[in-house]
Amino acid sequence: MQFFSLKTRIVLGEGSLGYIKSIAKKHSRVLIFSSKSMRVHGFLNEAMNYVEDANAEVEAITGVPAEPSYEYVESIMPKVREFQPDLIVALGGGSVIDVAKAVKVFYDGTELKFEEVAFISRFEKPKPIPKLKTPLIAIPSTSGAGSEVSAASVLKKGDIKYNLVSFEIAPEFAILDPRLPRTMPKEVARNSGLDVLVHGIEAYTTTAATPFSDAMAIKAIKLVYKWLPLSVQGDEKARENVHYAATMAGIAFLNARLGLCHSLSHKAAWIAPHGLLNAIFLPYVMEFNMRSEYARKRYAEITRELGFNTAQELIEVIREFNEMLGVPKLSELVSEEEFLSKLDEMSEKAYHDPLINFNPVEPSIEEIKELYKRAFYD
Repeated sequence: MQFFSLKTRIVLGEGSLGYIKSIAKKHSRVLIFSSKSMRVHGFLNEAMNYVEDANAEVEAITGVPAEPSYEYVESIMPKVREFQPDLIVALGGGSVIDVAKAVKVFYDGTELKFEEVAFISRFEKPKPIPKLKTPLIAIPSTSGAGSEVSAASVLKKGDIKYNLVSFEIAPEFAILDPRLPRTMPKEVARNSGLDVLVHGIEAYTTTAATPFSDAMAIKAIKLVYKWLPLSVQGDEKARENVHYAATMAGIAFLNARLGLCHSLSHKAAWIAPHGLLNAIFLPYVMEFNMRSEYARKRYAEITRELGFNTAQELIEVIREFNEMLGVPKLSELVSEEEFLSKLDEMSEKAYHDPLINFNPVEPSIEEIKELYKRAFYD
C-alpha cells in the first residue's frame, strides 16, 4: 500500500502575493518572517499592507540567516510568544520557510525539545510532533527548496543539518508569485535551480516513488533542464517556470522522499550552499546507484524524457549541465586538510541520515567515504 498527499493549497500567478489579504481576514495577529532581500525589494511592505487592509495586526521578523540554525530559532522564540500570532507567514527562501516551520513547532508545542523531535539518525525514531494549531503561509522568493509544500524543516545545530518531519508543519498555503524570484542574484538562481533538478531525480528513483510522485518529478526535471540556463541569465519566463518546477519537485519528494545525494550534502553543509553541493555529488551518487537494476531503469526513463537514451548518458548529461552552469569542483570550495579532517565524521553522520532508507542502494560507511573522496579528488 502506498500514499500520495498534499496538504498545501497552492496559489500562483503574477500578483498572487495579494492573496494574503483574503487569508488574513480570518485572523487578528499575523507574524511575518522575511529575508532582508524581501524587505529591500518592497515585498515585505506590500505583504504587511495587505494584512493591515484585512484589519489584522502585523509584526515582522527580518534578517533570517541564509543557513538557519536551531540556536537562531531559540533566540527569537521570546519575541514570537510575546506577540502571540494566530497566523504565521514566511516570505523568502527555503531558509525563511524552514525557520517559520520550526517556530510553529516550538510555539504551538511549548513543551517540545529539539533533541526529542528532530531526526538525528535513521536508527532512532523521534517523538512525533503533536497537532499544531497556528496556520502557516509560505511565500518562496527562491526556486529550489520546495519547503513551501514539504513536511520537513531543515535546521543546523552546530555544523550538521537535522530534520523536523511532520505533516503538521507543511504549510496550509503556498503563494507562488513570479515577481519574487526575479529578484534572485544569478548565483542563487543557479544553486537553487540545481537543487530542484536533484530533488526531481532523487524523488523519481527512491524506493518510495509512486506514479503520482513520478509525474511531478519528471515535469520538474524537464522544466529545469530546459529553463534553468535562461533563468540564470535573468529571463522572466524562465524564472517563472523554474519557480513552479521547484514546487512540483517539492510535492514529489514530500511523497517519494530523497536519497543518498541529500544525505551527503546535509552532512557537508559547512562547505558550501546546499544546492551547489547536491549538484556536485549527484553524478557520483548516480554512478554508485547504477549497481541497482531498479535505479538503472529509472535513470533510463528520465534520460528518454530528456531526449537521450541510456542511464549512463544521463550521468554525462548532468556533468555537462553542471559544467555549463559553472559548478565548481569540491576541491575548489574547501582545502584538502580541512576536508580530510572532517571526512570520517561526515561519512558516519551521512550513514545515519534518515534519507538513506529511501535510496535504491544501501551504502556502507566506507562507500560513503569513498563517494566524498571521489567528489573531492576527481
